[in-house]
Amino acid sequence: MTIDERCIRQTEAEIARLEKALEEAFERRGASRSAWEAWKAAAERFRCYRSPVFELWSDEARVAILQGNGAWRESAMLYLALSPRFLRSGYLRDRLCHLLKQCDLSMCERSELRAILLETLVRRPSTGRFRHDCRLAARWADDEFTARVRELSTRKDGWVRGRARRMLDVIEQNEKLWSSKP
Repeated sequence: MTIDERCIRQTEAEIARLEKALEEAFERRGASRSAWEAWKAAAERFRCYRSPVFELWSDEARVAILQGNGAWRESAMLYLALSPRFLRSGYLRDRLCHLLKQCDLSMCERSELRAILLETLVRRPSTGRFRHDCRLAARWADDEFTARVRELSTRKDGWVRGRARRMLDVIEQNEKLWSSKP
């Protein structure tokens, strides 16, 4: 099982295609019996679509992400970095944030995750619930990351400034909880 950028982007594109076909069939469903059947067929194709990306919901993936085994954690980090947009993609992103918050990440993984989280501050539109990003940031923030978020919180762009301030608030509120400092 490999979940790489190509797989994630293909899933995003295929779900968008299936969703569009379903929408179009829905609009025409009352025109005739065959249009009704076409709508039902489009709904069934949408419902039956399976992607390797959906395996990130599995118990196997959950355990492996938490333990750091195999390619699951790498796939979870890639999913956060790419932040795909499709039906239920935000729910999956929230779950992965929650799992990564519980992990014992290596220094390299922490650094990569911080870079991903900084990118989420400026990305439009966002996916998932931003509070999960903030909680994850609070878990893995270091002084350099916090300084960078603080810098972004002074930007003129209201979107970035507001998101950075929210993240900074959560980091500061949780500093004692996650800090290794006495």
